[in-house]
Amino acid sequence: MSFPIIETERIILRQLVDSDIDDIYEYAKNREAFVYTDGFPHEYEEIKFVINMWCNEAYNSKQFIRWAIEHKIEKKVIGGIYLFAPCGNDDSGRRMDIGYEISAQYCNKGYATEAIKAITKFGLSEMGLVRVQAQIVTENIGSIRACEKAGFTNEGTLRNYCHYENNGNKMMTMVMMSCIPSDL
Repeated sequence: MSFPIIETERIILRQLVDSDIDDIYEYAKNREAFVYTDGFPHEYEEIKFVINMWCNEAYNSKQFIRWAIEHKIEKKVIGGIYLFAPCGNDDSGRRMDIGYEISAQYCNKGYATEAIKAITKFGLSEMGLVRVQAQIVTENIGSIRACEKAGFTNEGTLRNYCHYENNGNKMMTMVMMSCIPSDL
């Protein structure tokens, strides 16, 4: 099966390639932009390693599907978006979680919402998912708004749900958001 390429008005969602390393390294250097993301690589060699892992092992296992978010006009990777942690089967219905990162330079310009809408629609219509969900740290207002604009429903909070190394390894309260086929 070939890697799915999804095109929207301003971005192309496509498979990562080795030549994306410089673009990813450029935005990953800004550690402050990743306070709500746990475990994102910041060093050049580490990024190079995970790109290979994301492109090969993760996609082939269908446990983690990651797209590069490429700006159409600038021909530059400005972030990444991914579906992960599949749960269920085709008989009972399958769900996956969604996550993303956007370069600080492109935040608050609608790129995240555009990518979330496209990947959610793909997951629900092309992959046969019955639910796409996002678990967002309550303080991450930008991501909550991006998901709301993409058609997700806020289902409430999950208190002391998970820990993030970036936040001193303390337990974090998360907002659970979801999108199902009837929301499209």
